[in-house]
Amino acid sequence: MQNQQFNGISSSAVTPQINYQNILQQLLLSLAANAQKEQLVQQLGNNKQIQQLISAINETNKVNQTSNAVPQAQVPAQNPLEIFNQENPGFFDKSARVDVLNYIRNFDMDKDEISKIAKMIETLENSAIDGYLKQTAHDKTLNDENAAAKSKLTAYAQNSAIDGNNNKVFTREEIGKMSGDEFVKNEKLIMEQVRQGLIK
Repeated sequence: MQNQQFNGISSSAVTPQINYQNILQQLLLSLAANAQKEQLVQQLGNNKQIQQLISAINETNKVNQTSNAVPQAQVPAQNPLEIFNQENPGFFDKSARVDVLNYIRNFDMDKDEISKIAKMIETLENSAIDGYLKQTAHDKTLNDENAAAKSKLTAYAQNSAIDGNNNKVFTREEIGKMSGDEFVKNEKLIMEQVRQGLIK
């Protein structure tokens, strides 16, 4: 029942600046409606005690408003960069981010613009990391392929040194002068050279 409005009387929670004189007058008018309106209003309106009470209440109201009022100059507006740093502590503490921080301090940006720049920074950093990881993986693949090719070449060179006749192209005369054991030993190579038309 306390929150209800009676004939235009508003709650102090709804109206922050209270005019007690108006409230009392509204209350008196409301009471006068139940009794003899005009007579009661005239009697109360002419009563010096009621007028003094209204003046005292208004004076108290002015004192309370003055003591509770906080001057605008005492509450400094918080810098959007400070607000961002409170919400994202240490974001600009990383070495490369400090340069971005020093750059954006030269501009009048709100917190949302600073947040967009922070997201851009994170996207760029993640992209750089992904690129580095892909490049590292590619370099490792190339190194592995090079190592495999080197080992094959080394093995081929070692096998060629053991079998010194692999690179030699035989002539008909050399094949004719070979003993049976020499021919058997070189038979595969000779047959391959015959197929390729190398023996003359």
